[in-house]
Amino acid sequence: MLTFLNNIFLPALAAGILPILIHLFTRRRLVRVKWPSLRFIMEIQKKQMKRMKIQQILLLILRTLILLLVIGAFARPAIRGVFGSGVGAHENTAVAILIDRSYSMGQEAAGVDLFVRAKHMAGDIISLLKEGDELLIVPFDAGPADVTSKPTRFFAGAQESVDSLDIAHSTTDIWPAISRTLEVLKGNRLLHKEIYVLTDNRAKGWRRTGKLEMPDGTRIYAILIEPDDDRNLACTELEFPRTLLQKNVPFELTAMVRNYSPSPVSNHVLDLYIDDQRISQGSIDLQSGSAGQVVLRGRVESGGFHYGRVELEGDALPADNRRFFSIRIPEKIDVLVVGSREGVFIEKALEPIDSDFFAVEKIDYPRLPGKQLSQYGAIILSDPPVLTSAMGNTLRGFVERGGGLIVLFGGSETPEESFVSIFGESENFDVMAALGSETGGGRFYLDNADFDHPVFVPYADEGLPNLDFRRIAAIEKAQRSILTFSNGLPAVAEGEIGEGKVLICAFSADMRYGSLATSGFFVPLMHRLTQYSARDITAFDPGYIVGDRVVRLLDDYPVSAGASRILSPMGSAMYVTPRFSGGKAVVTTDPLDEAGIYRVFADTVLIDLFAVNLDPSESDPTELNKGDVEKIAPIIWLDSDGKIEEEILSARFGRELHHGMLILAFILMFAELALGSNWRRNRDYSDSIGDHGAL
Repeated sequence: MLTFLNNIFLPALAAGILPILIHLFTRRRLVRVKWPSLRFIMEIQKKQMKRMKIQQILLLILRTLILLLVIGAFARPAIRGVFGSGVGAHENTAVAILIDRSYSMGQEAAGVDLFVRAKHMAGDIISLLKEGDELLIVPFDAGPADVTSKPTRFFAGAQESVDSLDIAHSTTDIWPAISRTLEVLKGNRLLHKEIYVLTDNRAKGWRRTGKLEMPDGTRIYAILIEPDDDRNLACTELEFPRTLLQKNVPFELTAMVRNYSPSPVSNHVLDLYIDDQRISQGSIDLQSGSAGQVVLRGRVESGGFHYGRVELEGDALPADNRRFFSIRIPEKIDVLVVGSREGVFIEKALEPIDSDFFAVEKIDYPRLPGKQLSQYGAIILSDPPVLTSAMGNTLRGFVERGGGLIVLFGGSETPEESFVSIFGESENFDVMAALGSETGGGRFYLDNADFDHPVFVPYADEGLPNLDFRRIAAIEKAQRSILTFSNGLPAVAEGEIGEGKVLICAFSADMRYGSLATSGFFVPLMHRLTQYSARDITAFDPGYIVGDRVVRLLDDYPVSAGASRILSPMGSAMYVTPRFSGGKAVVTTDPLDEAGIYRVFADTVLIDLFAVNLDPSESDPTELNKGDVEKIAPIIWLDSDGKIEEEILSARFGRELHHGMLILAFILMFAELALGSNWRRNRDYSDSIGDHGAL
């Protein structure tokens, strides 16, 4: 269907009759007198005049068409498409502008990031609104957020509202924003509704299953803003060391990097920062679309909370160049060692002279019921006897609340009964009768270890020592065996109860039952087992993802402190009242929308630190397939490089024809010039013959 955008020029089309009037009023009328001697020439002239009349008619048609095309071009005709029944330039419309503020909009185009360009385009759309129109602004990332809760007719502050928007740290999901907008516009009294989606050209945000139901009179326009600088590498993941951390002891951290650029990179630099100090640097070579890893080395000189990040050198999308983490290295781990004379060996192994890592207390079993177990990070039971059911319940409760428990059963008189008195009927593991004897009725040796386990990583290269065990406890149904004997039975088995760790050892520290206590393997083994099991163990926090609701379990939170104060990376504060469960404070946040390091305070005391990171899936530059999107909803695609006004009018009314009409008019003008010059030559010749015929 043909329509005109500038109807004011339509009356001027009547000027197309002018060439016809001019032709009629300027025709030459000659008085003809027949001259016998020229009768043969007259026959020739008749044929020539027929051709001239045809040329004259053609010229008349050309001149009329040229005039109509030029005037018609000013009227801006357009052919309506399938959406042509929608809004007219004079019809009031409810307009919703959806602005993508996900972090991928931080990539550059024409020297500015895509988000700035989107805000400028939003301003251009706002400038087209007329009196009686209504406006709704909806910024979105993973979900929509209204700037105006419902459409408004007051546009004065709309541009300021758009300019005040900031780019977010989240991913893109376009359909929830569209669905929310359709819901808001559903009750609007205006018949015509338009939704403009300003976003980049990535496929991720358009993924959806199922078709979107579109109300009558509503159209969706999408303006895809494409970056002109596609250099982008992203730090997608951090792999934390499998070793146990201590202050002043070096560790390794592995950063995973992906090259999203269309070209390879070489010697791309990345840095490791701890507590805002650059600690080490590495580089990586990557082909386009490939991923690799870089090992960075770090160290901290004090216990307590520490934070850090791995950062890539600059590219066109800075947001995904950083990956944050937090760690906590205890100043000291309080350890309770319970046992008889063999327990002294464990005490001395954990707390040698001038040691400042463990604070060890050694007691015998009769004193155990009088101890407040919650003050310890780890408890070691050496060759335990059969304990009371009350004591067993207390020990299990200690582990369930996050404590670490190490039990050496090799010297227990009846290890199977001692095990049941502590753990009851456990599904994780079971301890059977002792094998061997003090007199050496059997010989057992260490055979293999899980060298990927944090306790045994240091022994991966040098292997296990050759130790002699004369008496061991047979462990069965081990949840995880991390050290085994030569007969295939576990030497150390690991399990979990609630939030805590349990390490079951089949050997004893008593020298009567083996050579372990006198070997150089004993001290580092007890250190690493204890440090690994302790609830105050060094903890890497790989970070949550933006949008997550974070739950933190905090030990020793002072009840009198009231609400905890959580500082975001940008310095804004939120207050959360903790709830207490099992002696711990549970702090639950709302979904977090900033990437970086968060600090948790009780009054003025820092009690926790955690990291929140970007979702790396947003960095994927895979372009959307418009055909797939159109299967979900009828989207009208506008050109981001064209003039917004022309693009919108073309989309509303169909494709404008005025450019083609002007081009056709120029072509017809050249044809008219060529045909006219030939006609004038023929006319002069005919006139000369006609003058002779008039004599």
